[in-house]
Amino acid sequence: MSRPKLPNVSWRTCRAASAAVIAVLLTTACLVNPADAKPDGPPPQPVLTPSMTNLDFLLGSGHLKSVSALRQQAAAQAAAHRQDQAAAAAKRQAEALKRQAQAEAAAKRVSPPQHTEQRASRSAPRAALPAQTPTVAGAKNLARTRLSTTQYNCLDNLVRRESGWNHRATNPSSGAYGLMQALPGSKMASAGSDWRTNPLTQLKWGLSYIKSRYGTPCGAWNFWTQNGWY
Repeated sequence: MSRPKLPNVSWRTCRAASAAVIAVLLTTACLVNPADAKPDGPPPQPVLTPSMTNLDFLLGSGHLKSVSALRQQAAAQAAAHRQDQAAAAAKRQAEALKRQAQAEAAAKRVSPPQHTEQRASRSAPRAALPAQTPTVAGAKNLARTRLSTTQYNCLDNLVRRESGWNHRATNPSSGAYGLMQALPGSKMASAGSDWRTNPLTQLKWGLSYIKSRYGTPCGAWNFWTQNGWY
C-alpha cells in the first residue's frame, strides 16, 4: 500500500497553521474548564506599569471615575484649606488684641491717670504773688491792671501834667505833694503811712480820690483840661 502524497507547503505556512490550531484548542479549553469560573470577591486590580499612564486606560480600568470628579474633589480640598487658614488668622488676631488689652491695663495700674495728677497740682499750696515794687514803674503797672486802656491814658495825661510821675514832686507855692499833688500831702496817709516815699500808696490814694470826685480818670482829665486843676 502506497503512502498518500502530502502537499508541498512551506515552513512559514506550517507555523501559521500550528498557531491557529493552538489558539482553537486553548479557546475550547477556556470555555469548558471549570477552573476558569469567576472567583468570589472583587476582580483583581491591574498592576500599573510606567507605560500605563494614559488617562483613557485609568478611566477604563475603574481607578478614576471622571475628570470632573477629580476637579470637584480638588476644589473642596482647597476650600477647606482656605477655611482653616482664615480660622487660624482670626485666632491669632484675637490673641493679639487680648495681649494688647492686658498690656494697657497693666500700664494703667503702674502709672496713675493724668487727671489725678492735675487734681493734686490744683490742691498743692499756691506760691505767694510777688510783692508790688514801690517804684513809679510799679505804680504804672498797678494802674494798668486796674484800668482799661482808655482810662489809663486819661490818668497818664493827668499825672504827667501834675507831677511828671515824680512821687517826690512838691509845689513850692501851695505845698501840694506826690504823684497826684495832694493838698495837703498828708491826706494820702489814709492809704498808708509810707505816703511820702511809696508811689504805690500815692497812686492808690489818687485813684480813690478821683473815683469819689469825678467817677473815672477820664472825668478828672476832662475837668483838668477845662480848669487847669482837678
